Amino acid sequence: MLRSSNVWFFVILSLNFWLVPILPYETVGDLVTDGLLALTLLAAVTLQGLIEKRFRLWAVAAGVCILAAIAVEELLPGAAFIENATFAACFAAATALYFHIMVRSLSDVTFDTVFAAACTYILIGMFFAAVFGLVLEADPQAFAPHDRVSGRYDLLYYSFATLTTLGAADIVPASDATKMLTVFEATIGLIYIAVLVGAVVGTFSAGIAANARSGGN
Repeated sequence: MLRSSNVWFFVILSLNFWLVPILPYETVGDLVTDGLLALTLLAAVTLQGLIEKRFRLWAVAAGVCILAAIAVEELLPGAAFIENATFAACFAAATALYFHIMVRSLSDVTFDTVFAAACTYILIGMFFAAVFGLVLEADPQAFAPHDRVSGRYDLLYYSFATLTTLGAADIVPASDATKMLTVFEATIGLIYIAVLVGAVVGTFSAGIAANARSGGN
């Protein structure tokens, strides 16, 4: 299992959440947090590129685009829209990639498939966080209270609270765009858990049962 690229990518994705208390946003600022997200995207494609050569070009292209977007945002104040748009596009591509990997292996579900499903779920949350960042750039009053969302990890917190239907009690969508995106993300989260992850776990359980029956015979 430890040889699985999906397992290691799940660990890398988890670091985005566990490192937040260790590296407070007020201390590290946008550059380090953006760098961590950029490395996550590079890992998403690079780990698959080690298995399939066709994904290696994706890794190079993603790296160039992300680093260029971060550089533009740092050199040109007020250009955060470009960076958020780049993150949104790259996370959308990474989500599609891992969704494809998961669906392709549904006929023979293993622990690798389960971790691919988990990685896809986390990537969906990160994609929506980037989209919420775009909305916030266009409308600084998109959330209430208006000074509550001050960094990218506030957006991640809100996105995953929405995706899991837990809800963020301290952040409220205040514009029509954020309200509709919130509803849409919550719906996607429910459908994903109920249908896709249910199919993965169901097929995996059926395989274990079949192996147990054949072993008993």
